[in-house]
Amino acid sequence: MQEIINMLELLLVDTANRERLVRDFQKRIGNNLFTASEAATKIYDDLAYTMENYEPDEEVRSEDPSLFGDDRLIKEVEKALNKLKKAK
Repeated sequence: MQEIINMLELLLVDTANRERLVRDFQKRIGNNLFTASEAATKIYDDLAYTMENYEPDEEVRSEDPSLFGDDRLIKEVEKALNKLKKAK
C-alpha cells in the first residue's frame, strides 16, 4: 500500500511525468497489483475511475467538458490521500 501512496505523492510534484504516473496508477489498480484493506481499495478504485477524465492537453479538454486538467487532478489525489490517512 505504501508504494501506491508514494506513487500518488510523486504524481503531485513530478509534473514532467504526471501523465505516465496517472496511467501507471490506473494500470496497477485495474490489474489489482497491490494489497490493501477494503477501504483503501475502494479509495484507489474511485480515484482510478476519476482519473479516466484526466487530460493534460488543454486543447483536447476544450473539446470535451467532462475532461479535466492538472488542478482538479491534484485536488482529487490530495482528497484520496487524506481519505487513506483516515482509513489507516
